Amino acid sequence: MFINFSALDFEIRTELAEKIKYLQTKIGIPLLFITHNLEEAFQLADKILVLYKGKAQQFGTPEEIFYHPENLHVAGLVDISNIFDDTYVEKYDEESESTVLKSGDLSLRIKTQRFKPGDKVSWGIHPENITILFPDSSSGNQDDNTYSVRVNNIINKESKKRITLTLVRYNKTLTAEIPAQFVDSLKLHAGDPCLAKLEMTKLVAFYDL
Repeated sequence: MFINFSALDFEIRTELAEKIKYLQTKIGIPLLFITHNLEEAFQLADKILVLYKGKAQQFGTPEEIFYHPENLHVAGLVDISNIFDDTYVEKYDEESESTVLKSGDLSLRIKTQRFKPGDKVSWGIHPENITILFPDSSSGNQDDNTYSVRVNNIINKESKKRITLTLVRYNKTLTAEIPAQFVDSLKLHAGDPCLAKLEMTKLVAFYDL
């Protein structure tokens, strides 16, 4: 079925989606739901097929689509705003069970065995999966994806703060979303140095289209 929820307000949209999901579960038959709204797809679907320009891009559970996008289009669809495409696979490190990526002078590790050395890939991370650390926590360690950064600006976003960060030794900018209370406890301001940790299990890498 194709249902256009866009003209409905949030409460009615949510209620209608819940009723559709309830009926589908009760009747116990497969339901094909076509939508341009990813939030609706995540709310209703057990499996999602992402189509782009008439071609299948990825098929999987909502969690697989969100946390493990397989290409640049799907990564953008699930709001991975930190995406870098100047990257190749250096090696697979047996000791840490991680793949080492080189993005310019930046080296980072990711928990995957999908790629082989020399592959050209893009990588990214959701803003909420970047951890801000106190400036004196350490000096930064590429082996665990912790880097020295400087705060460019801080924007209030309801219960979170959206922070733009510049990696000090690299020509790259990251955007993080951190709980406002934690940011306030750090007393961070534009221009301040700090550390950013990119969680190895939350980093994603994918081939370009």
